[in-house]
Amino acid sequence: MGIKLDIFRFDEATDDVPHRDVVEVDVPETTTVLDALETAKAEIDGSISFRRSCRSAICGSCSMNINGVTGLACKTPCNTVTNADGVIKVDPMPNFQPMKDLVVHMDPFWDKYHRLKPYLQPADKDEDHERERRVSPEDMKKLVDVANCVMCATCYALCPVVSVDPAFAGPAAIAYAYRFIEDVRDSQRKERIAQISEDYLWLCAHCYACSYCPKHVDPNDRIIDVKRAAIKDRVMINERGPRHALIVSKTIKQTGMLAETEVVLGTVGRFNVRGMIKVTPQALRMVASGKLTPTEMLAGTAAPMLGQPSMKPIPKVDEVRTIFESLEVPVS
Repeated sequence: MGIKLDIFRFDEATDDVPHRDVVEVDVPETTTVLDALETAKAEIDGSISFRRSCRSAICGSCSMNINGVTGLACKTPCNTVTNADGVIKVDPMPNFQPMKDLVVHMDPFWDKYHRLKPYLQPADKDEDHERERRVSPEDMKKLVDVANCVMCATCYALCPVVSVDPAFAGPAAIAYAYRFIEDVRDSQRKERIAQISEDYLWLCAHCYACSYCPKHVDPNDRIIDVKRAAIKDRVMINERGPRHALIVSKTIKQTGMLAETEVVLGTVGRFNVRGMIKVTPQALRMVASGKLTPTEMLAGTAAPMLGQPSMKPIPKVDEVRTIFESLEVPVS
Protein backbone atom coordinates (compact mmCIF):
# COMPACT_ATOMS: atom_id res chain seq x y z
CA MET A 1 0.00 0.00 0.00
CA GLY A 2 1.59 3.26 -1.14
CA ILE A 3 0.97 6.22 1.17
CA LYS A 4 2.00 9.86 0.95
CA LEU A 5 2.51 11.44 4.35
CA ASP A 6 2.02 15.21 4.16
CA ILE A 7 3.92 16.20 7.30
CA PHE A 8 4.04 19.52 9.14
CA ARG A 9 7.71 20.48 9.58
CA PHE A 10 9.03 23.09 11.99
CA ASP A 11 11.99 23.44 14.33
CA GLU A 12 11.71 26.32 16.77
CA ALA A 13 15.49 26.37 17.14
CA THR A 14 16.12 27.16 13.47
CA ASP A 15 12.87 28.01 11.65
CA ASP A 16 10.86 31.21 11.56
CA VAL A 17 7.89 29.69 9.75
CA PRO A 18 6.73 26.08 9.26
CA HIS A 19 6.72 24.21 5.96
CA ARG A 20 5.47 20.83 4.75
CA ASP A 21 7.21 17.75 3.39
CA VAL A 22 5.52 14.94 1.47
CA VAL A 23 7.11 11.55 2.13
CA GLU A 24 6.06 8.38 0.26
CA VAL A 25 6.18 5.01 2.02
CA ASP A 26 5.07 1.48 1.17
CA VAL A 27 3.35 -0.18 4.13
CA PRO A 28 0.86 -3.02 4.70
CA GLU A 29 -2.83 -2.09 4.50
CA THR A 30 -3.23 -2.90 8.18
CA THR A 31 -0.51 -0.49 9.32
CA THR A 32 -1.24 2.46 11.59
CA VAL A 33 -0.33 6.09 11.03
CA LEU A 34 2.32 5.73 13.74
CA ASP A 35 3.87 2.74 11.95
CA ALA A 36 3.88 4.73 8.70
CA LEU A 37 5.69 7.60 10.43
CA GLU A 38 8.18 5.14 11.95
CA THR A 39 8.85 3.76 8.46
CA ALA A 40 9.34 7.25 7.04
CA LYS A 41 11.74 8.17 9.84
CA ALA A 42 13.73 4.92 9.59
CA GLU A 43 13.97 4.65 5.83
CA ILE A 44 13.64 8.14 4.33
CA ASP A 45 14.19 11.07 6.71
CA GLY A 46 15.58 10.50 10.18
CA SER A 47 14.93 14.11 11.18
CA ILE A 48 11.14 13.64 11.30
CA SER A 49 10.17 14.16 14.95
CA PHE A 50 7.14 12.88 16.87
CA ARG A 51 6.40 11.41 20.29
CA ARG A 52 5.64 7.73 20.76
CA SER A 53 6.22 4.96 23.24
CA CYS A 54 3.92 1.98 23.82
CA ARG A 55 2.27 1.70 20.37
CA SER A 56 -0.74 0.20 22.19
CA ALA A 57 -2.93 3.22 23.07
CA ILE A 58 -1.77 3.09 26.68
CA CYS A 59 0.88 5.81 27.06
CA GLY A 60 -0.98 8.60 25.20
CA SER A 61 2.26 9.95 23.70
CA CYS A 62 1.43 9.85 19.98
CA SER A 63 -1.59 12.16 19.92
CA MET A 64 -1.54 14.30 16.76
CA ASN A 65 -3.85 15.82 14.18
CA ILE A 66 -4.55 13.37 11.34
CA ASN A 67 -6.48 14.74 8.36
CA GLY A 68 -8.05 17.38 10.59
CA VAL A 69 -9.01 15.02 13.44
CA THR A 70 -6.93 14.78 16.61
CA GLY A 71 -6.31 11.30 17.98
CA LEU A 72 -3.75 8.61 18.76
CA ALA A 73 -1.63 7.73 15.74
CA CYS A 74 -1.04 4.20 17.08
CA LYS A 75 -4.79 3.60 17.12
CA THR A 76 -5.52 5.03 13.66
CA PRO A 77 -5.26 2.59 10.71
CA CYS A 78 -3.94 4.21 7.55
CA ASN A 79 -6.67 2.67 5.38
CA THR A 80 -9.33 4.57 7.36
CA VAL A 81 -7.84 8.05 6.90
CA THR A 82 -6.09 7.96 3.51
CA ASN A 83 -7.81 10.32 1.09
CA ALA A 84 -8.57 9.67 -2.58
CA ASP A 85 -5.07 10.80 -3.62
CA GLY A 86 -3.42 8.40 -1.18
CA VAL A 87 -2.39 11.26 1.12
CA ILE A 88 -2.51 11.44 4.91
CA LYS A 89 -2.02 14.95 6.28
CA VAL A 90 -0.31 14.94 9.67
CA ASP A 91 -0.05 17.99 11.94
CA PRO A 92 0.76 18.70 15.60
CA MET A 93 -2.11 18.95 18.05
CA PRO A 94 -3.94 22.29 17.94
CA ASN A 95 -4.05 24.47 21.07
CA PHE A 96 -0.34 23.74 21.62
CA GLN A 97 2.84 25.53 20.53
CA PRO A 98 4.87 23.35 18.13
CA MET A 99 8.37 22.51 19.30
CA LYS A 100 9.68 20.34 16.48
CA ASP A 101 7.53 18.86 13.72
CA LEU A 102 4.75 16.92 15.47
CA VAL A 103 6.19 17.44 18.96
CA VAL A 104 4.47 20.20 20.96
CA HIS A 105 5.11 22.03 24.21
CA MET A 106 2.95 20.24 26.78
CA ASP A 107 3.74 22.59 29.70
CA PRO A 108 0.34 24.38 29.78
CA PHE A 109 -1.48 21.05 29.88
CA TRP A 110 0.67 19.61 32.67
CA ASP A 111 0.68 22.85 34.67
CA LYS A 112 -3.12 22.78 34.89
CA TYR A 113 -3.05 19.10 35.80
CA HIS A 114 -0.51 19.60 38.61
CA ARG A 115 -2.47 22.53 40.08
CA LEU A 116 -5.12 20.00 41.09
CA LYS A 117 -2.65 18.05 43.26
CA PRO A 118 -3.53 14.81 41.42
CA TYR A 119 -2.89 12.39 44.24
CA LEU A 120 -4.88 11.17 47.22
CA GLN A 121 -4.85 13.36 50.32
CA PRO A 122 -6.51 11.28 53.04
CA ALA A 123 -7.40 12.75 56.42
CA ASP A 124 -5.24 10.26 58.35
CA LYS A 125 -1.88 8.55 57.93
CA ASP A 126 -1.08 5.23 56.31
CA GLU A 127 0.39 3.90 59.54
CA ASP A 128 -2.97 4.41 61.25
CA HIS A 129 -4.31 1.48 59.19
CA GLU A 130 -3.47 -2.17 59.62
CA ARG A 131 -4.08 -2.71 55.89
CA GLU A 132 -4.73 -0.71 52.75
CA ARG A 133 -7.70 1.61 52.54
CA ARG A 134 -10.46 -0.29 50.82
CA VAL A 135 -13.11 1.09 48.44
CA SER A 136 -16.46 -0.59 47.87
CA PRO A 137 -17.34 -1.80 44.36
CA GLU A 138 -20.16 0.77 44.25
CA ASP A 139 -17.80 3.65 45.03
CA MET A 140 -15.18 2.35 42.62
CA LYS A 141 -17.62 2.18 39.71
CA LYS A 142 -17.72 5.98 39.65
CA LEU A 143 -13.95 6.15 39.13
CA VAL A 144 -13.26 3.36 36.66
CA ASP A 145 -13.95 5.25 33.43
CA VAL A 146 -12.04 8.40 34.31
CA ALA A 147 -9.14 6.32 35.65
CA ASN A 148 -8.68 5.08 32.06
CA CYS A 149 -7.44 8.54 31.03
CA VAL A 150 -3.92 8.28 29.54
CA MET A 151 -3.33 12.05 29.48
CA CYS A 152 -2.97 12.09 25.69
CA ALA A 153 -4.37 15.68 25.64
CA THR A 154 -6.66 14.89 22.69
CA CYS A 155 -9.60 16.51 24.49
CA TYR A 156 -7.50 19.58 25.33
CA ALA A 157 -6.45 19.92 21.70
CA LEU A 158 -10.08 19.67 20.54
CA CYS A 159 -11.48 22.13 23.09
CA PRO A 160 -12.66 25.41 21.49
CA VAL A 161 -12.71 27.14 24.88
CA VAL A 162 -8.98 26.50 25.35
CA SER A 163 -8.37 28.00 21.91
CA VAL A 164 -9.98 31.31 22.90
CA ASP A 165 -9.08 31.36 26.61
CA PRO A 166 -5.88 29.50 27.53
CA ALA A 167 -6.66 30.06 31.23
CA PHE A 168 -9.40 27.41 31.05
CA ALA A 169 -8.32 24.23 32.87
CA GLY A 170 -9.37 22.01 29.99
CA PRO A 171 -11.40 18.78 29.88
CA ALA A 172 -8.70 16.36 31.05
CA ALA A 173 -7.83 18.34 34.18
CA ILE A 174 -11.48 18.71 35.17
CA ALA A 175 -12.17 15.01 34.53
CA TYR A 176 -9.20 14.09 36.69
CA ALA A 177 -10.39 16.48 39.39
CA TYR A 178 -13.64 14.49 39.41
CA ARG A 179 -11.63 11.30 39.93
CA PHE A 180 -10.39 12.62 43.31
CA ILE A 181 -13.49 14.64 44.22
CA GLU A 182 -15.54 11.43 44.20
CA ASP A 183 -12.90 9.22 45.84
CA VAL A 184 -14.18 8.38 49.34
CA ARG A 185 -10.58 8.04 50.59
CA ASP A 186 -9.76 11.69 49.86
CA SER A 187 -10.27 14.53 52.36
CA GLN A 188 -9.92 17.53 50.04
CA ARG A 189 -13.23 17.44 48.16
CA LYS A 190 -14.20 21.09 48.67
CA GLU A 191 -10.65 22.33 48.17
CA ARG A 192 -10.42 20.48 44.85
CA ILE A 193 -13.79 21.82 43.69
CA ALA A 194 -12.71 25.34 44.64
CA GLN A 195 -9.41 24.97 42.76
CA ILE A 196 -11.00 23.74 39.54
CA SER A 197 -13.67 26.45 39.85
CA GLU A 198 -10.93 29.07 40.07
CA ASP A 199 -9.44 27.53 36.92
CA TYR A 200 -12.59 28.55 35.03
CA LEU A 201 -14.65 25.36 35.33
CA TRP A 202 -17.76 27.31 34.35
CA LEU A 203 -16.32 28.45 31.03
CA CYS A 204 -17.08 25.04 29.52
CA ALA A 205 -19.60 25.48 26.69
CA HIS A 206 -20.63 21.79 26.62
CA CYS A 207 -20.01 21.53 22.89
CA TYR A 208 -19.11 17.84 23.31
CA ALA A 209 -15.92 18.20 21.23
CA CYS A 210 -14.02 16.46 24.04
CA SER A 211 -16.33 13.45 23.80
CA TYR A 212 -14.04 12.23 21.01
CA CYS A 213 -11.82 10.48 23.54
CA PRO A 214 -9.69 7.50 22.43
CA LYS A 215 -10.13 5.91 25.87
CA HIS A 216 -13.87 6.69 26.20
CA VAL A 217 -13.48 8.78 29.34
CA ASP A 218 -16.10 11.27 28.05
CA PRO A 219 -14.73 14.36 29.86
CA ASN A 220 -17.87 16.38 29.09
CA ASP A 221 -19.96 14.18 31.39
CA ARG A 222 -17.35 14.47 34.12
CA ILE A 223 -17.39 18.28 33.77
CA ILE A 224 -21.14 18.18 34.34
CA ASP A 225 -20.58 16.00 37.41
CA VAL A 226 -18.04 18.45 38.84
CA LYS A 227 -20.42 21.37 38.28
CA ARG A 228 -23.16 19.46 40.09
CA ALA A 229 -20.76 18.71 42.94
CA ALA A 230 -19.88 22.42 43.16
CA ILE A 231 -23.54 23.36 43.43
CA LYS A 232 -24.35 20.54 45.84
CA ASP A 233 -21.48 21.50 48.15
CA ARG A 234 -22.18 25.20 47.60
CA VAL A 235 -18.57 25.92 46.65
CA MET A 236 -18.18 29.45 45.25
CA ILE A 237 -21.96 29.37 44.77
CA ASN A 238 -22.21 33.15 44.38
CA GLU A 239 -19.90 33.27 41.37
CA ARG A 240 -21.43 34.00 37.95
CA GLY A 241 -21.03 30.46 36.65
CA PRO A 242 -23.10 28.69 39.33
CA ARG A 243 -25.63 31.54 39.36
CA HIS A 244 -26.08 31.21 35.61
CA ALA A 245 -26.63 27.43 35.78
CA LEU A 246 -29.13 27.75 38.62
CA ILE A 247 -31.17 30.57 37.08
CA VAL A 248 -31.39 28.79 33.71
CA SER A 249 -32.70 25.67 35.44
CA LYS A 250 -35.06 27.69 37.61
CA THR A 251 -36.68 29.66 34.78
CA ILE A 252 -37.16 26.60 32.57
CA LYS A 253 -38.65 24.60 35.43
CA GLN A 254 -40.99 27.47 36.37
CA THR A 255 -42.21 28.37 32.90
CA GLY A 256 -41.10 25.64 30.49
CA MET A 257 -39.12 28.26 28.56
CA LEU A 258 -35.89 30.20 28.93
CA ALA A 259 -36.63 33.63 30.40
CA GLU A 260 -33.65 35.51 28.99
CA THR A 261 -34.08 38.71 30.98
CA GLU A 262 -34.28 36.77 34.24
CA VAL A 263 -31.24 34.73 33.23
CA VAL A 264 -29.23 37.90 32.68
CA LEU A 265 -30.37 39.37 35.99
CA GLY A 266 -29.74 36.15 37.87
CA THR A 267 -26.29 35.71 36.34
CA VAL A 268 -25.07 39.28 36.74
CA GLY A 269 -26.78 39.87 40.09
CA ARG A 270 -30.10 41.67 40.48
CA PHE A 271 -28.62 44.45 42.57
CA ASN A 272 -25.24 44.57 40.84
CA VAL A 273 -25.58 48.06 39.35
CA ARG A 274 -22.16 48.06 37.72
CA GLY A 275 -22.81 44.65 36.18
CA MET A 276 -26.23 45.71 34.89
CA ILE A 277 -24.73 48.78 33.26
CA LYS A 278 -22.24 46.55 31.44
CA VAL A 279 -24.97 44.30 29.97
CA THR A 280 -27.29 47.17 29.00
CA PRO A 281 -25.79 47.44 25.47
CA GLN A 282 -26.50 43.72 24.97
CA ALA A 283 -30.13 44.22 26.01
CA LEU A 284 -30.47 47.16 23.62
CA ARG A 285 -29.05 45.07 20.77
CA MET A 286 -31.64 42.38 21.53
CA VAL A 287 -34.36 45.00 21.35
CA ALA A 288 -32.95 46.37 18.09
CA SER A 289 -32.85 42.89 16.53
CA GLY A 290 -36.40 42.08 17.58
CA LYS A 291 -35.44 39.36 20.03
CA LEU A 292 -36.82 41.41 22.89
CA THR A 293 -39.41 44.17 23.04
CA PRO A 294 -38.86 47.22 25.25
CA THR A 295 -41.88 46.15 27.31
CA GLU A 296 -40.45 42.66 27.81
CA MET A 297 -37.11 44.12 28.83
CA LEU A 298 -38.67 46.41 31.42
CA ALA A 299 -41.03 43.70 32.65
CA GLY A 300 -38.20 41.20 32.91
CA THR A 301 -36.14 43.69 34.89
CA ALA A 302 -38.92 44.54 37.31
CA ALA A 303 -40.55 41.12 37.75
CA PRO A 304 -37.74 39.34 39.63
CA MET A 305 -37.46 42.25 42.05
CA LEU A 306 -41.18 41.92 42.70
CA GLY A 307 -40.88 38.17 43.20
CA GLN A 308 -42.84 37.38 40.05
CA PRO A 309 -41.82 35.50 36.90
CA SER A 310 -41.70 37.67 33.78
CA MET A 311 -43.10 34.88 31.57
CA LYS A 312 -46.27 32.83 31.85
CA PRO A 313 -45.82 29.04 32.04
CA ILE A 314 -46.43 27.07 28.85
CA PRO A 315 -49.56 24.85 28.78
CA LYS A 316 -47.70 21.60 29.55
CA VAL A 317 -45.15 22.97 31.99
CA ASP A 318 -45.82 20.04 34.34
CA GLU A 319 -44.21 17.70 31.81
CA VAL A 320 -41.08 19.86 31.81
CA ARG A 321 -41.00 19.81 35.60
CA THR A 322 -41.32 16.03 35.57
CA ILE A 323 -38.21 15.82 33.36
CA PHE A 324 -36.28 18.01 35.82
CA GLU A 325 -37.40 15.91 38.78
CA SER A 326 -36.50 12.64 37.05
CA LEU A 327 -33.00 13.94 36.30
CA GLU A 328 -32.61 15.40 39.78
CA VAL A 329 -31.38 18.70 38.41
CA PRO A 330 -30.44 20.92 41.37
CA VAL A 331 -32.50 24.09 41.42
CA SER A 332 -32.41 26.56 44.30
